[in-house]
Amino acid sequence: MSYKYNKYVSFITVITLLLLILFFTNKVSKEVFLLLYVPLSIAMLIFGILVLKNALKDKEDIDLHATEIKRRLKNTMKKE
Repeated sequence: MSYKYNKYVSFITVITLLLLILFFTNKVSKEVFLLLYVPLSIAMLIFGILVLKNALKDKEDIDLHATEIKRRLKNTMKKE
């Protein structure tokens, strides 16, 4: 579920980095920077919370995946 948010987070991050570069090179005024940066920050916060919430819900899936990896590792160690 969190994979669908990755493209949005990546897009927001790229836009934010471009905005920071423009601000530091004095291509964008302080007012325009704040006008764009604040909504981008809020969007990053919202998507971050959604991803964290989904990651905490998927703890059981993570545990199952970890036990599967451990089982495979033990099988490969026995073969050697």
